[in-house]
Amino acid sequence: MSTLGFAGKSCVVAALASAATLLTPATPASASDWDRSCYSIKAPYKGISEIIGAASKTSSRCEDATISLQRHRWYGWQEVDWAPLESGSNIAYWGCTGSGTYTYKTVVAVDSNLAIYESDERRLTC
Repeated sequence: MSTLGFAGKSCVVAALASAATLLTPATPASASDWDRSCYSIKAPYKGISEIIGAASKTSSRCEDATISLQRHRWYGWQEVDWAPLESGSNIAYWGCTGSGTYTYKTVVAVDSNLAIYESDERRLTC
C-alpha cells in the first residue's frame, strides 16, 4: 500500500470537494414551501401502550411530506413506523411490546428526502 504525499492529498481533497458540489441537489424555486417553518414536529411521547411521534403542516402551501418514528438501536436508527403528511396533521406510532428503554425521534422527510427535519430525541420506556 502506498501513501500519498502532501500534493496527492491535496488532489484527493479537491476531487472530493468537487464531487460533493456535483451531488448537491438543486434548490427548488419555491424553497419556502418545504422549509422547516412549514412543519410543526413534536418529540415522541408515550401513550397508554404506544410511543407516538406527531407532526403537522403549518400552512396549506407547504409540501406534502412523510412522518417517521425512529428508535435508536446499537446499529443506528431504526424506522418503526411512518405515515404520510398530506394535510393537517398525522402520527406515526409504535406499539410497546415487551420492555426496554430506547431513544426515539420524529422525522419529517420532504420531497423524497430533499429536506429532512428531526424532533428532539426522547428516552422512553415501554
